[in-house]
Amino acid sequence: MKLPAVSGLVVSFVLSLLSWMPGPGLAADGLLDGLVFDGVLRETEMSIGGDDDQLVFERGLFLSRACLDYGFGQTRYEAVEKDGVIRFAAIATSDTHGQMEWHGEVRGRQVEAEVVWTKERWYWDIHREYRFSGVMAP
Repeated sequence: MKLPAVSGLVVSFVLSLLSWMPGPGLAADGLLDGLVFDGVLRETEMSIGGDDDQLVFERGLFLSRACLDYGFGQTRYEAVEKDGVIRFAAIATSDTHGQMEWHGEVRGRQVEAEVVWTKERWYWDIHREYRFSGVMAP
């Protein structure tokens, strides 16, 4: 039986997913609940500018306030803790603006996240990468 070839992109995607899967006993529902982070969301290649943003974690849901105007509301998040670092992931969708995939790390009072915004259109697709950097709100 001949198996179909698997592209490098598929392999990379699967490995990326596996890297975010929690090990035994590390997953916790609502691990970041009650936390709010103030910071800036900007395109990855930019070192200045961007949009003031606030990330909110509550009741197992994630929200980026800067993305509300674009139809990205609250969405479920997953988080795991290992060696004092909390990693989280969330995928927010908008009926009009596509999808934003968030992957971030919380270290103490600091948070850093990478965000990929995608939107498929019949004439061209959007794929932009962003970075959020912030601190825990008082």
